[in-house]
Amino acid sequence: MPDPAAKPGINRFLKIGIPLLVSALAIWLVLRKLDFRAVGDAFRQLSPGAIALIVLCFFVGSLLRAVTCWLLLGGRLSYSNVFWAMNLGYLLNTIVPLRLGEFGRAAFLTEREEHKVNYMEVFASIVAERLLDLLVGFSFLLVCLLFLIQNVTLNRIAGIGIFVLVFFIIFIFYATRNKESVMLWLEKRFAHSGFFKNKVIPRIEQLLNGFQYFAKPGRFLLAFLILAISWSFSMLEYYILQGVILPNSVWWWPMFVNTASAFVNALPSAPGGLGVFEAGTVGSYALVGVEKAPALAISLVVHSVQIVIPAIFGVIALVLSGHSLGSLIEKATKFRQKEGLQP
Repeated sequence: MPDPAAKPGINRFLKIGIPLLVSALAIWLVLRKLDFRAVGDAFRQLSPGAIALIVLCFFVGSLLRAVTCWLLLGGRLSYSNVFWAMNLGYLLNTIVPLRLGEFGRAAFLTEREEHKVNYMEVFASIVAERLLDLLVGFSFLLVCLLFLIQNVTLNRIAGIGIFVLVFFIIFIFYATRNKESVMLWLEKRFAHSGFFKNKVIPRIEQLLNGFQYFAKPGRFLLAFLILAISWSFSMLEYYILQGVILPNSVWWWPMFVNTASAFVNALPSAPGGLGVFEAGTVGSYALVGVEKAPALAISLVVHSVQIVIPAIFGVIALVLSGHSLGSLIEKATKFRQKEGLQP
């Protein structure tokens, strides 16, 4: 007779063990045959002014991303609460596994904006933000592949990608405007499939709920543009570091590296994307001929800023929430178990 505890044990390994193994592998790949002296030389080229500019760029980008989150919630909530909630989510994702930050973020907004928004609305907006983020990042990557990287095979892939992207956007608009009809068709079509009925269809409904604000194309374009500008400030961080550390850098490298590393960072990994972010950045720079040591120095600076600044704001949000870190993690875990959701 199978051990009842076996399945929970396997699930725990899949959710925690595999991400840790992915991060360990990424760290090994980064450190393998690394010239540590060259990394130190790259760091010594940095000035306080350059670091200050990078921090400023990250802060402005965060403010713009919070605007996008605020728009996704229909502008009904306080912008300040949306900003604090976003950073609280980043803080939790940095120190605990299982992406609990998204659930802590939803719990924070649900409590702070009582009677204005419910948990599922916040969760749907998070899902929508993730998808919009994907569309923006994919768009930047297509620009690099189609116009900046001279490779016939990559150009063809980019052409196919553009077609898929346009089709996906059109589908989103149609499905959002005709949500009831789409959900009714899905329920009838997959009525005999327990997996689709209980797992897939509810996720699609959450996604469409999150995109209700985008029922009008003008709103979608506005949020897309603001998020794209936020991404541009992230690219500016790389551009500043390239100017200091890489003497013969090319202007479009930050667009490619920032986008490619962001997609790699979406892989399951240790909290904060430890190792995976660095591997993505180093690997992206390697594709354009940059040595591992200076690329690692750039990635460590960018990643440190991405962790430290949201952590500071996240602690402030934690104080505003009135919870201790442990109680908030417990609340986020309960929300996740109750709703059975995974953003």
